[in-house]
Amino acid sequence: MFRALLRIRYLAAVVALVFAVHAIGFLAVGLLRGYHGYALLLRGEAAGEEARPGFQFAESVDALLFALVMLVLAIGTASLFLTTPGSDAERSLPAWMRVKSLTNLKLLLWEAILATLVVTSATSIIGALHHLEWKHLVLPAVILVLSISYFLLKKTEGPD
Repeated sequence: MFRALLRIRYLAAVVALVFAVHAIGFLAVGLLRGYHGYALLLRGEAAGEEARPGFQFAESVDALLFALVMLVLAIGTASLFLTTPGSDAERSLPAWMRVKSLTNLKLLLWEAILATLVVTSATSIIGALHHLEWKHLVLPAVILVLSISYFLLKKTEGPD
């Protein structure tokens, strides 16, 4: 029974592969948005909110950072479920990507998602620069709460 359950862990390879495909998709979206921003910049057009190059660049950075989050998730999932401790595969990973538990993976993703949320928040503020409202403070408030909770969790966990 236990051996059968251990074989199921190879489904994690499928999940990690799908995460990597999603990362490639977000990479393509980020590159296209960056290309569109440079095209707008070179043409010198400024006819509407979507035609602002800065907005396109911010959206590009947002998509690229999310691609990195998906890549971290793919590598972390594969590292957690598919590598054995001390193997060559594990040693080839950077030290910060050597996931030993689901909690480690969660904290690694938490850091990556916080970075992405900061850029997303900046993008939404840049997009609504001329008509900012109180609702634009919701995402920064969420980032603050998540950051404080992450800090408190790491502080109670102690050094790695």
